[in-house]
Amino acid sequence: MQDEVDKLIAEKTILLNYFKSIFPVFHNSNIFFRDFQYAIQRYLEFKSIKVTYAQAEVITNKLATHLEAEGIFARVNPIGWRLNYKLFKKGAPHTFEVKQTA
Repeated sequence: MQDEVDKLIAEKTILLNYFKSIFPVFHNSNIFFRDFQYAIQRYLEFKSIKVTYAQAEVITNKLATHLEAEGIFARVNPIGWRLNYKLFKKGAPHTFEVKQTA
């Protein structure tokens, strides 16, 4: 399972953008453990990595601990965090702002 955690840490920007695409999250919004767990499970399935529900719980805990250490997640209660991710400060949920440069 550590391989999956390391992969998710390396791809955290992509994972967070995926998470935003399926849940309405933005800077300073609440993140709930189960929502994050389901997003991680689906993300790994898209990568053809099958994990059980129990494995996904462990992976989610480890990844969330890492994101807390980085300051991206701030624990607010036993089942959730506040998202501290300024890249999600602008724009509507479920969208990406793409700027074209000439």
